[in-house]
Amino acid sequence: MQKILAVLALTLFLSSCAWVHKIDIEQGNVFTPEMADRLHPGMSLSQVKEVMGTPLLLNTFADNRVTYVYTMKPGGKQMGEQYVILTFKHGRLQTIDKNLNPAIVN
Repeated sequence: MQKILAVLALTLFLSSCAWVHKIDIEQGNVFTPEMADRLHPGMSLSQVKEVMGTPLLLNTFADNRVTYVYTMKPGGKQMGEQYVILTFKHGRLQTIDKNLNPAIVN
């Protein structure tokens, strides 16, 4: 009888591991596609910061490039990522490279 109870308790304990709550993990700059759509060539870095906020990634080897990255990993699901890479020339926004995933931003 004790063995049956021990096996039952062990089975319940191991099966409960699948019910553990997994938290969402967010990293980077939170931005929406609407924010990225407000960017246009000719903007200064300060104007870009007004729209997008302060970037977390600055390229130390080329100070003319700024990257905004946001990743979201919902608990137990696959991670989603979106980014905006901005290139400046003579202090003005030159190119905008973006990969937006509106499904990952609340």
